[in-house]
Amino acid sequence: MERRELIQWLVATAGLRALDGLAPADLFALGRDIHRDTTSHAAGRTLTAHAEQTVAIAAERIIPATETPGATDAGVSAFIEKMLTDWHTPAERERFLAGLQDLDARCRARASRDFVACSEADQVAVLTALDDAHEEWFDRLKYLTVYGYCTSEVGQRALGLFPLPWRYDGCAPVDAAH
Repeated sequence: MERRELIQWLVATAGLRALDGLAPADLFALGRDIHRDTTSHAAGRTLTAHAEQTVAIAAERIIPATETPGATDAGVSAFIEKMLTDWHTPAERERFLAGLQDLDARCRARASRDFVACSEADQVAVLTALDDAHEEWFDRLKYLTVYGYCTSEVGQRALGLFPLPWRYDGCAPVDAAH
């Protein structure tokens, strides 16, 4: 998939009303800026430590490390934390957090333990069932995971999109001294 196709897909599937009006280049730039800003926020503003661990593991199951880096390597959980805190409405955050609680409940029903303590096979099975059911909060998690991965330097390198081309200004003045 080419970068332009990827950004168009992200725009087309954006569940965030705040991002709906952004052009592909702006959406891409916003994602890069959010990655740069994730180190400046205090942990746990939206996610508890348990919820952040759940998000990190779920994101890694969505984009696992293989011969290329996965979601964890790309800092996707910090990206999702920042997006939830700064770009989601309180109602969207509540639905997302309720979804994480539902994820734990499903895992307890399946394997008698929370998502983070389940085997990878159980985690994947529960996430696959959520994906098949098109759960809104899980669709949001997938979207944020892909968006966070593809706008991170790690993800861009893995996708062969880094470094980004320099800006070309065809109307720059010519220096007469040279």
